[in-house]
Amino acid sequence: MLTLVLVILISLLLSAFFSGSEMAFVTANKLGVEVLKNKGHKKGKLIAGFYENPKAFLGAMLVGNNIALVIFTISMAKLIQPPIEKIAGDFPFVVLLTVTIISTIVVLMFGEFLPKTFFRLFPNELLYKLAYPIRFFKWLLAIPAYFMTGLSNFILKYIFRLPTEDVANVLTRVDLEHYIEDSLSEEEDIDKEILTNALNLGSLKVRDCMIPRKEIVYVDKTATYEEVLDTFIQSKMSRVLVVDGDIENVDGYIHHQQLLGESKNIKKLILPLAYVPEAMNAQELMHKFIKDGTNIACVVDEFGGTAGLITLEDILEEIFGEIEDEHDQEDYIDEMISDSEYLFSGRLEIDYLNEKYEHLKLPEGDFQTLSGYIVMTHGSIPETGAVIELDNYKFILEHVADTRIETVRVIILHDESA
Repeated sequence: MLTLVLVILISLLLSAFFSGSEMAFVTANKLGVEVLKNKGHKKGKLIAGFYENPKAFLGAMLVGNNIALVIFTISMAKLIQPPIEKIAGDFPFVVLLTVTIISTIVVLMFGEFLPKTFFRLFPNELLYKLAYPIRFFKWLLAIPAYFMTGLSNFILKYIFRLPTEDVANVLTRVDLEHYIEDSLSEEEDIDKEILTNALNLGSLKVRDCMIPRKEIVYVDKTATYEEVLDTFIQSKMSRVLVVDGDIENVDGYIHHQQLLGESKNIKKLILPLAYVPEAMNAQELMHKFIKDGTNIACVVDEFGGTAGLITLEDILEEIFGEIEDEHDQEDYIDEMISDSEYLFSGRLEIDYLNEKYEHLKLPEGDFQTLSGYIVMTHGSIPETGAVIELDNYKFILEHVADTRIETVRVIILHDESA
């Protein structure tokens, strides 16, 4: 009796081991395994070897699990069948059904469901801890696993006419996302955010990170040297667009360093400018900037009109956050005077304000910044001191430049959440 119970427990434990190892192998983060391997960890190299031949690994685990289940079923039947026969010996079918139900429940609970759930929660950790036992059983079951794998491939290929090519072990975006989420500690939240932003760059459109049309600083190509110089001084920009008549006809741009040369002829200082659609992928544009050796482009809408301006710095800021350089203006104004009154820089983004202040529910649309919202909704750039009421808010324009709203006071006329 004791030997039989011991055999049942060992076979059930082995079934749980094989089922869990199979689940851990399938759900583990392969990038984490590669990182351990490249760091020189012996177990990391061992686990990475499992992924070089996934069919052999899974075949060994399945064969081992089936052997364990057969032993468990036979032993379990020998253990519980006699007492059941004493109760329902006159009904063989009832005895068989009862033995089957009890054995199935035990196997499903302790040999399949619980171990697979547990291994699925900690796949990389358990693969690492059980690397040597897994290797032992993989070696022990190599011959029957090879035979079963070959037989299944033969049946699939020659009877069912199905392809049996090996699937390449490719690291996916999901692997990288999971590795970033699981491997970086709380102290590395900034690094995690940067890596996450870099991954999300592929889904970001140029329109989401460009300088809006209303905020572009530009000069006409007929402007004098002094006028261009004054524009640079007033705007504190390093580059200014040059247009022919209006913003719809962009000829190029001028970099402030060109004004240090001997030439005072503005037309000779104009540099060519690339045009990109606003629906273009930001990551694709970054690669284009690097390939072409440029860092600025004019963004056009679906009708060919000027939608905005984008630089390499704008894209990098989507990854690293705000980048300060010698041309950046002072910190944005971001003050909460009361629950219903605020003082903001016009360049602050609507999403940021709505997320930071629970009482604010500014509308969202084809604009990114507070300045863009006011200008697009109002239809023009208001003058300094203007008072505008929009969507249950009162906006008092504290300071307005030629092309954008610098500072605005926002007053909530009534609490929308009330």
